[in-house]
Amino acid sequence: MNTILSAAECGKIRDGLWTPPDPDSVAELAKQFRSARPYPHLVMERLFDPVHLSDILKESPDIRHEAWKPHYTRLQSKRILNSLEDMPPALLAYFETLHSTAFVSFLESLTGLSALQPDLTLYGGGLHEARHDGHFEIHVDFQKHPDTKLRNALVVITYLNEGWQEGDGGELELWDALACKPEVQVAPLFGRTLIMEQSEIALHGYPRPLVTGSRRALITYFYRHDLQVFEQQFENTHYLRRPGLPADRRLQMTLRDYLPNPAVSALRRLRSRLVYLRQK
Repeated sequence: MNTILSAAECGKIRDGLWTPPDPDSVAELAKQFRSARPYPHLVMERLFDPVHLSDILKESPDIRHEAWKPHYTRLQSKRILNSLEDMPPALLAYFETLHSTAFVSFLESLTGLSALQPDLTLYGGGLHEARHDGHFEIHVDFQKHPDTKLRNALVVITYLNEGWQEGDGGELELWDALACKPEVQVAPLFGRTLIMEQSEIALHGYPRPLVTGSRRALITYFYRHDLQVFEQQFENTHYLRRPGLPADRRLQMTLRDYLPNPAVSALRRLRSRLVYLRQK
């Protein structure tokens, strides 16, 4: 499916997809973002048009099965669509909006992070879907883009879970790195957007398996040139050996520590493909 829209068509959709908050509201939101614990973040409701978000859900069945990238391991269980060429119009328009100059300018004003750059390849981003028993162990996201080498500075997550109720699972836990425990839980309510600064201490995840339904999230990363380059900046997800970590997840973390990256990636792809084919 090739549904790339023209610039005029995308612009027409973007005009109504979101309404930028007024400057006074942004200033107040910026204070909330900076003062949030355990690290800078902000939860916003109805930042995007709910009708458009519902359209994304309606189009989802049209996505080719082969377009999804499976990520099924002991540490995460979900599938990802981040190929723009395979996105239906409403989904494509959402990401076009987040990559726009107006939206990036809003993020810079909100976060205080200057010279943010969107990633048009959606590396690590896109539409993420976890189904029954899906999970994502507590982790820190990759710190730099593997191709551009730019610093991963910010992530924007918008949830698409209509009818979500407490007990369904999938709450995103934001962890305090010093106390090694969750401090904030973000319920994945439909239309809710989380804007979260990225750093070596930005631990998060939803380690408890979903009880029912699907968990869908739109994820977009933003980057900056890093004036200080540290060797600890990594290109892969780093997981936390947290208290109470299940033995099978701890074993996979150990294998990741001792096996070379190409071998880890190959094993992940093989297992993911086998699980995905079985589900299909």
